[in-house]
Amino acid sequence: MPIAALPLPSGHAMLAAMIDSPSVRRLAAATAAWQAAPDDVRARTRLALSLWRRPDLANVSHLAAIASMIRDPAIDPAQFERAGWAALRPDLPDPADPERAAYWLEHSDLAIALVEEAQVSDAAAERLLSIVRRWLLIERRILAFPRLAAALVRQAAINGGAWPFDKAERAALAMAPDFLPAYLPEPFAPTGENFTAPVTRAVAEQYGRWPYPVWQRANAVALRTLGETLRSCGPDAPVLPDRPNILVAGCGTGREAMTLARLAPGAMVTAIELSDTSLVVARTRCAGQANLRLLRHDLHAVAELGQRFDYIVCSGVLHHLPDPEAGWAALIGMLAPGGAMQVALYSRIARLPVTAARMRLGELMREPVSDDLIREARRRLNAAPVPGVTDSRDFFSTAGVHDLLFHVHEDCFDVPQIARAIDTLGLKLLRFGLPTPEDAARYRDLAPHDALHRDVAAWQAYEIRNPSTFAGMYKLTLARAS
Repeated sequence: MPIAALPLPSGHAMLAAMIDSPSVRRLAAATAAWQAAPDDVRARTRLALSLWRRPDLANVSHLAAIASMIRDPAIDPAQFERAGWAALRPDLPDPADPERAAYWLEHSDLAIALVEEAQVSDAAAERLLSIVRRWLLIERRILAFPRLAAALVRQAAINGGAWPFDKAERAALAMAPDFLPAYLPEPFAPTGENFTAPVTRAVAEQYGRWPYPVWQRANAVALRTLGETLRSCGPDAPVLPDRPNILVAGCGTGREAMTLARLAPGAMVTAIELSDTSLVVARTRCAGQANLRLLRHDLHAVAELGQRFDYIVCSGVLHHLPDPEAGWAALIGMLAPGGAMQVALYSRIARLPVTAARMRLGELMREPVSDDLIREARRRLNAAPVPGVTDSRDFFSTAGVHDLLFHVHEDCFDVPQIARAIDTLGLKLLRFGLPTPEDAARYRDLAPHDALHRDVAAWQAYEIRNPSTFAGMYKLTLARAS
């Protein structure tokens, strides 16, 4: 089928689309549902997810909802790590007056909660907090602002000490040992990894020192079941058993595994990971999730688990393997008849900004990675931002920066390469994901014949027109071709 040729929208059309877009309507509906039932966990989760997906739409009207949810153990606080600061934006103090800013922060319950509960992933908020942190230290005013000081210590533990600081601050820390953790949290102890393959060993060592991803807790309820997700892939999508056996291949610190275990409460979810340190974090974060087991195991040896899986998830892993297609094939070998698979892969096009950032960092890219190196990289890039990198969530933690910019091995994909792999591996594409409802609407205009998102040529054409679309990876749902 031909792909429609679309005229570029005018400025007025773009403004109208921003005011009345699918995301705007979804957020309005979620806000209204929360206002009607503010204690309903599904209404709270729906609003939190809407703010996570479009934090730029948050405003003062959402402050009460965010304040009521940021410490809720049933809600993932990461959903407010940008939306919370966006909603507070009109009231944020001027960092040029750090004493007044410190006083405001000390007495703002929501600001303190945002610093304590979630990674600060807002550049303006980080700048404000970094300036105030410096003022507290240099002027020896830490004891006068105990809530803020404690929150800054907690934030450093969350972000791994990602915020840059100067020589004067480093010298002053010698006189304020109790405030040292607000700058330099206790690092994860490196673990010796005994894998034979050099790339596998290096990747395991990286995540042993910088466990990834950074998260605190998951939403307690899922708004959509795994079965519903698969049914949206079309009438030929596999139907999983009532109690499916699920594998998460490369679970890191466990966020996706935990989410999936709650998405499919009748399933048994097995999550495997190379890094002992990451598994320690995962077991802490996922404690009490009865249908989830976490194992240290190499993806390449998945057959040694001795079982087949009805659903396999492998997100952000294959492109870090020495031979991605070989790892992919190993997983397919463990897919049960009638099973399905979800794979997420780096897009070569979407990661061009990462390449640009690496070029800008120059000689830093050739030095051994350390927290100090990561802070220096962040300082340089903050001074000369690279869109698509410095506005990425990963840019706001040491583990995230290591994964984003300094990973020991990555092998990006493009759409034709994925299409060849699907064919070679005996798979069929059930659906490729689009990250926002606006993307889905634009794709529908481009390829109205492809309601199920299976046309590879249209997919490639869409990415060429919208090169940053898959910055969060290509996400594919697949099954065996026969």
